[in-house]
Amino acid sequence: MQIKIRKARSEDIEEIVKMTEKVWDGYTIAELLEKKYGKIAGKEWYQYKKREVENFCKSHIDWVFVGEVNGKIIGYSTYTLDFERKIGEVGSNGVLPEFRGKGIGSSLHKKVLEEMRKEGMETAIVSTLEINIPAQKMYIKHGFQKLVKSIFYTQKL
Repeated sequence: MQIKIRKARSEDIEEIVKMTEKVWDGYTIAELLEKKYGKIAGKEWYQYKKREVENFCKSHIDWVFVGEVNGKIIGYSTYTLDFERKIGEVGSNGVLPEFRGKGIGSSLHKKVLEEMRKEGMETAIVSTLEINIPAQKMYIKHGFQKLVKSIFYTQKL
């Protein structure tokens, strides 16, 4: 299997958004809220995640990489660059379930870190949910160290 990692293009946005539900199933605050309280404002959790990813891609397509196999996008990774503080932040990144465990997520992640270094960033940060063990393992594998835990609280109003 030949994996190609490249910068995303505006024509990739539709495919990136389309795969978002599968990529993020089980790993978002929106989904956890839906499981606890039901649909939020009548929408499925993934509609919110898709909107978030689509808005980011439309605003910052130059901060998105995609992974391809045989010309098909099977994963993506987003990031931001804070040039003042020289901090790069890993954003949304994921791989379709049927392609996980093949090094695609790691390849995307390495490319993002390489780009951050090239752009002069001195520190990289990333956050993930406590339940996202695969992401935590990958971040540790790539040299990240835990800084602090964050706790999300919720209350029905």
